[in-house]
Amino acid sequence: MQFDFFTLSEAHYKQRYQVGEISYHTLSGALSVLGQFRNFCTEVRRMEPPLAEGITKELLQQYKLFCLEKGNKQVTINRKLVPILLSLKKAGIGGLDSIYFPMRTRRYGQEAGRISPEDNELVHHLNDAQLRQLMQFGRNTRRKTARKALSLFFFSFHACGLRISDIVTLEWQHVDLRKARLSKVSVKTKSLITIPLSAPAIDILRRYKGLNRRFVFGLIPENTNLDDDAALAKAIDYRNRSVRQVLNGVGRRLDFPFPLGMHVARHTFAVKALNSTRLNVHMISRLLGHSSVLVTEKVYARFLLPTLANEVRKSLSFNEFVADF
Repeated sequence: MQFDFFTLSEAHYKQRYQVGEISYHTLSGALSVLGQFRNFCTEVRRMEPPLAEGITKELLQQYKLFCLEKGNKQVTINRKLVPILLSLKKAGIGGLDSIYFPMRTRRYGQEAGRISPEDNELVHHLNDAQLRQLMQFGRNTRRKTARKALSLFFFSFHACGLRISDIVTLEWQHVDLRKARLSKVSVKTKSLITIPLSAPAIDILRRYKGLNRRFVFGLIPENTNLDDDAALAKAIDYRNRSVRQVLNGVGRRLDFPFPLGMHVARHTFAVKALNSTRLNVHMISRLLGHSSVLVTEKVYARFLLPTLANEVRKSLSFNEFVADF
């Protein structure tokens, strides 16, 4: 039995999300774009959902024109094309990159036609100087929204890269300040995560004590039903977008070379942890709540080499066995 292009593409993105390869934001964005293209094919073009082989350059050109007529900008259309072309490549159909509008974004120096949802998953992380800039901005700003967003960012950084979905749903019952740890079921992996809390993380938590009787950061109403997956996913996505918008504005003010979001805090923790010779990748994978150490190794592969080199020089030199002959 052959499945149509959309069925295969949606299954592919959902599988990538389930194994932790992409974020919920990337998944929902890709499914939304694929759904819009499906509607164009079935409702505008009156086609049956085509196989991958039926997605031609001509059809994609027609879709571009349709999007232009609806008022979409060229950069927006390029973004809409990305999940479609990535899915076609997965199906073994390539050579369609020329379909992109040949233009560049004004910021970050990337070709608009090459910006994909997966670019959200690049390991953008802050160095020590940038972290200090961010802390200083938080101390100086009078904007409550900026201070709140930065508190969430630094809590994620200090709480071993805790995901925004778990920050939004973090309840006081998950936190034990006396034992300095938090334990909760991860929204993404559905597995129990236990994170030791450092002094800076505890300090942030104490500042929010009493704000909300149930949820630590008061990002969702106290009566939120966490068992309603669809409503919860929508609430998390909304909060993530609003926090990302504020953080991105701060990042632009500080002239950071990439968009600032909550996932940058997670990446920053992971990279700094990997650069520490006191932690191995298995320990870091567990702290990050990855479903497998293979996910950690794949995402942070290029940061493992310096760590391994340092470990070899420090612990595996075996200097007492020098062949000095």
